[in-house]
Order: sequence, then structure tokens, then C-alpha cells
Amino acid sequence: MPSLRTAPLFWTALGLVLGILVADARPIPVGWWLLGAACTGTLALVALLVDQKRRCAIPLWPISLLLCVLFVGAARHRLQMAPLPPFPLDTTAVVLAEVQKTPEATAYGLRFPARTRLLLIGHDTLADRVLLDVRLVADILPALACGQRVLLGGRLEPLRVPRNPGLPDRTAQWRRQGVVARLVVDDPRLVQMLDARRCFTDRLVSLRDSITSVLQRYMPRPEARHVVQALLLGDRSGLSPDVRNRLGRAGLAHLLAISGLHVLLVGLVLYGLLRPLLLRLGLGWWGMEWTRTVLTLLVLSGYVLLAGAPASAVRALVMTVLFLGATLFQTPPHPLNALGAAAVVLLLADPAQLFEPGFQLSFAAVAGLLLGWMPLQQRLPAVTFRQPVFRYLTGTLLVTLTATLATAPFVLYHFGYVSLAGLPLNLPGIPLAAGALAGGLLTVLSAPFSPALAELFGQAATLCAHLLLQLGELGLRVLRPLVLHVPEPPWWMLMAPPVLLGLWSRSPGIRRRSGLVLLGVLSLGLWTTPPAAPHLDVLFFDVGHGDAVLIRTPGGRHLLIDTGGRYGGRVAAEWSLLPFFRRYGIDRLDAVLITHPDADHAGGLPLLLRRLEIGRVLDSGIVDSSALSLEIAHLIDSLRLPRQSLQTGDTIRLDPALVLQVLAPAPNARDVPDNERSVVLRMVFGRTRWLFLGDAERELERQLAQAYGDLLASDVVKVAHHGSRTSSTPELVQRVIPTRTHPARAVISSGWRGVSDSVRVRWERQGARLWITADSGALWLRSDGRRIWPVAWRRAQ
Repeated sequence: MPSLRTAPLFWTALGLVLGILVADARPIPVGWWLLGAACTGTLALVALLVDQKRRCAIPLWPISLLLCVLFVGAARHRLQMAPLPPFPLDTTAVVLAEVQKTPEATAYGLRFPARTRLLLIGHDTLADRVLLDVRLVADILPALACGQRVLLGGRLEPLRVPRNPGLPDRTAQWRRQGVVARLVVDDPRLVQMLDARRCFTDRLVSLRDSITSVLQRYMPRPEARHVVQALLLGDRSGLSPDVRNRLGRAGLAHLLAISGLHVLLVGLVLYGLLRPLLLRLGLGWWGMEWTRTVLTLLVLSGYVLLAGAPASAVRALVMTVLFLGATLFQTPPHPLNALGAAAVVLLLADPAQLFEPGFQLSFAAVAGLLLGWMPLQQRLPAVTFRQPVFRYLTGTLLVTLTATLATAPFVLYHFGYVSLAGLPLNLPGIPLAAGALAGGLLTVLSAPFSPALAELFGQAATLCAHLLLQLGELGLRVLRPLVLHVPEPPWWMLMAPPVLLGLWSRSPGIRRRSGLVLLGVLSLGLWTTPPAAPHLDVLFFDVGHGDAVLIRTPGGRHLLIDTGGRYGGRVAAEWSLLPFFRRYGIDRLDAVLITHPDADHAGGLPLLLRRLEIGRVLDSGIVDSSALSLEIAHLIDSLRLPRQSLQTGDTIRLDPALVLQVLAPAPNARDVPDNERSVVLRMVFGRTRWLFLGDAERELERQLAQAYGDLLASDVVKVAHHGSRTSSTPELVQRVIPTRTHPARAVISSGWRGVSDSVRVRWERQGARLWITADSGALWLRSDGRRIWPVAWRRAQ
């Protein structure tokens, strides 16, 4: 470990990190942090003067200086963090604001942060210079750009937490960035542009658009082009979440991040090529070194700005500046000092970046390489690195293993998995990514001069990008056992991987202490973590006005009841179901049950059939001629999936621990509305009873109450027809909850249409604990067969 004298910026960065973490956990006013920084800074100066006059055995100035840096980091973070909104929310407001970032297109319209200059709420005028998250959901909107001042009218709402599990709660991170509330604008007449000033970074948009148009011309295959855009510009918007998830689980996602690989190809290749060119021009050594250093840094700075200045790119740029500067002045650079300098620059500019996955992964990977890979490389026999082929194979494997261990805690925490598939896949993956990046760059540079050459480079880039995508897909299929999914990792699993790096140290003392720490962490973790008992999980998703319920059996099998609908051209399953499936590593559904063919129940099935492996499809047997039903039938036939129509008396064989009984529809239910032929399912697990009523209405509920009577009594019921007044008849409610003391839960999956007040009152008067997804989001219930309890799934980030 370096000392304070050899790597002062490394320790300075650690002090800033600790200060930001402390300030984030303790809401102490910024004035106290500044006072602490002043006192400890003065103490450090006095201690340094005393230490220079008479050498102390234990100098106090390093400790005082680190405390001063800690207080500075805490004060900087508190200055940026947004306090609680000093104005009422859930109300109409008029805002005079300045656009802080070029609006981003989302499925709900345009979204951008805006700094308010004037805020009008009712008769109150508030001049708050706070940040708002503005969401424009109107159909026809004016063209907005960074730096413009606009007058907006809309509804001021609290920052929204995620509605379904699978995504972290980002409200804490928004507050760290200064965002306090959301303004939703749904009328284009309430958007008035006042001037047309533009941000500095926004001037690069035209250049990015030009590069994108060149790639579109010479790389017609969209998938490959989007990979090259991610490599060249840091623009991953064209890559679908499935592609990014596939590359991530294959251990190849880091290749798409603008980082050291890109700096090496874009900057250092230029740095090396300029040497012979400048020497031919007659420049001396000193002039040649200064010229090529300045030119390289200018090109790299422009490239980082063009890529949007992500944390990994800024880190690589700052480290390159220090390394080239050390070469220029012929002084040996300290790698950890350069890494610390990059962290100091980023954290002082934006302390909230410390909590971003990109920042954590980038710095953890480089720190792991510097502290783990370099000592390990020095311990290996020299013959291992003598031949170029063995040097590349050994170096790539060691680098990948070290970076994987160093970043494992952050990957596990943010994404719920860690992949060792990258160990073999990076061997061909790194050359393919480099080839795609180089081909894309040469395509852009040669397009103005030689279209034929640009087309040749474009084809080469397309080939490399396509092979990279195929490598991720093939590798994940073959190496799936190397992907460890731990959606909620315990603390000891987060600590163990980095400690392993200490075992590679050259120092016997560090290796011994690391081994003891690792043994203690694993022993304590396994002792304090109780063994996981088999349990049943039932997750009621919030899919708007529709239904989607996932049942995970104790044996690990999955049944999905309904799939949500389609709203505004977007499938609800894409933003509600798939993030959960990706987080928890669910690639296969053993069965999908469509209670009836209405679009709010079956609208997501085509998407799931294309994205996941599905064992079989169950339905109510209704023959429907809608476009959605025809699409579903075509997909099921093309995939050769078994399809079964259910009726009263059938059972679904899914897991020996479960009893799944079909209560409806009756075999003779033909000439009745679709809702009255909805599949009604009863599930028994141990002593617990569950009832899923689909879209049953009055007549079907009457038939169920007469036919089954007390068998309908349940601990959890999915209320019929989204809480509509056409369902939840008093007779059925009394059968499901026979006594007011029966601790039953009633779940209503509803959206914008709301829940009938009479239905709400009816269930509550019967003693049900009511849960409405439109109000509270998804509900995750877990049972051991004796009791049922809710799972807290929201994770602050």
C-alpha cells in the first residue's frame, strides 16, 4: 500500500470518499462541515511546522490533513444535495426554468432536468433555484435544447419510486444530484420557449449526429451499428435491454464502456504515430515530445466531451494526462496517484457520481488491477510472458480475473449477478471490440475523402460488432453455469471477492492477514446467514390497468398468470416484468396462463414469447379473431409450444408442493361474454389458500359461490376485474372472507381507471387488508406454508 508521501492524491481521494459517505448518511448542515475543515486544516498546518522543526515519532499532520479532506468532501456533498421541497407537491404549478440537459426521449415523452428561476403555486410566488425532473408527455412538443429558458405549466409531483421490483429506487440519487420534484406537462400549449441559448456541451450534438449519419450510411445492419455507436460515442440507446443484459452476463459489457481501451486506440495510437512524423519535420526531442503530448491531449479531451464525459472516460483522460506529463518531465509516475487524481477531479465536480455504478465499476477495476494484478504478474515465472501468444493469453486471463474480483461487490449489488464467463470470452472479445472501434473510427475519418474506403471499413466494423454480439449469445448459452445470480447478496458475499486480491500480494504478511480476514468473513457470514428454507413467492406486478401475477414454487418453477397489456404503443411487460426477470435470472417460464384473451391480460404474451423460453401456454379456450390473438397463435405455432385450454375440474401440475385447481370456466360456458369465461384458479400451499379470479363478473361469481361455497375461503385473493363495480358481489366476498377476523389480503390490480368505491368498501368492511397496485405498486408475498408475509423489495441507491 502506498504511503501518503508517494501517493498523496490516492489518500486524498479516499478522504473525499469517506467524507461524502458520512455526509450522505448524516444530514449535518454544511456550515459544521466547513468549520471542521477549517479547524483540521489549521491543525494540520501547525502539526506540519512542528514536525519539520523536531521530528515526532508519530506525526499528527497526515491524520489532520486527511480529516480536513474528509470534511471538505462532506461539505461539498451537502452543498449539492437537495433539501426537502419547501413547497407543496401534488399541485398545479407554473415554472420559469432553464433546461440543464438536452431532453431525452423516453416511452413517456421527453425528459430533462431544469433549474427553476421562478415557481408559481396558486397565489404563492417562490423563487427557488432548485432542480426539477421535467417530463413532457404531450404529443406535439417544441424543440428544446440545453440552456434554453422555458415557461412550463403542469403538475408538480414527488419523485417516484419504482413500481415493480427489479430496478433500484433512484429517488435518493436524484436528491444527491439536487433534483427535488417532478413536473409533468401534458399540454403543448403550456410549453413556451423564451430564448434560444445553448449549453457548451450541446454544441457537440451536431457532430455526434454527423458521425451517426455516417455510420448509418456505411453500416446498414442496425445491431452492429448500435454496438459501434456505443464503442465510439458512448451512446447505448440503440442497444436493447436484452442485448445489454446478455453482454453483461457474458462478462463483455465492460467492452462497451468508454474507458482505457478507447483512450489507448484513440489517443495513444495517435501519440505513437506522431513521433516519427514530427521527427521528419525536423523537431528536436523536446519540441517533438511537447507537440505530440499537447496534440494527443487535445484530441482525447475532444473525444471525451464527444462521448458525453462518462466517469470511466474522464478517469482514463486524467490518468493519461498524468502519465504523459510524467513522461514529458522524465519523472516516474505513480499509478495509484494518477487514479486518485482522477477520483478527486470527478468527486469535486460532482460528489453524487460516487453512488453511480459506472464510477464504482471503473475505479474498482483499475484499483484492483494496480493492487492485485501487478503483484500477481511479478510472482509468475518470466517464461509465462516470453512468447507473444502466451503473454496475451495469460495477461488477458489475469486481468479479467482481477477486474472481476475487484468489481464483484458492485456488480452483485447493482445488478444481482456476477459472471465468470468473461474469463474465456474476453480472449476473443477484446480483439473484436477493438476491431469494431477501429473500424468505426476509420469509417468516420475516411468518409469525406473516399466513400469506397469508408464502405470497406464499415463492413469490417460490422463484421467485428456482429461477431461480438454472437460471441455474447453463444458464450452465455454454453457458459451459463459460470453466471452466479444472487439478487439480494448478503454482506459477506460482497466483502469476500476483493479480499481474495490480498492473497496475491508479494508480501507474506499481507497474504497472511488477507487469508485470516477472508476466513473470518466467510465463517461469520455462513454462521449468521440462516439456511434458505423452501418457500412460495407470489408477485402481483403493477402493469397499469391489467393483470400479471408470477408464482415461483418452492422447487424453483415459474407460472405467470396473465402478462399485462399494451398502452400507447408500449408493452407493459417491457417495463414491469422483464426488469424483474433480468435481475433474478429468470430465462424460462414453465407455464404462462392467460385467463382470457382481452388485451389487458394477454397484451404482453407476444413479447415474452420472443424474449423468454416458455414451456407451455394455458388459456380459457376462447376463440378470438383479434390481431393480438392471431399474433399469439402464430408465435405459439412457430415455436411449437404445447397449448392447453383449461376448464372446471382441471389441475395444473407444476410442483408437488402446490395444488392448483381450475374452478372456471365450465365446459358448457359458450355463449357468454369473455369475462364470464375467465379462468379462475385456486392454489393451496400448506395451510395457505390463494384465489385468482381473473375478470370474473357477477354471473360467474354467483356460480362460483353456489358451486364451491366455503372452499372459496382464502388467505389471499386477486380481486376480479380490477376492482370494477361489475364484480366483487357481496355473496362472493363473504365466501372468500367468511369472518371479519379472518386475516385475508385482497389485491386489486388496477390502473388509471381506478377502483370502484363500493368495491373498496365491501372488501374492507369484510375485514380484508386491501392492496391496490395503482396506489402502492407491486406486492410481493412469501409463504412457508403456515404464514404469509410481504417482501420489502425497494432498494435505495
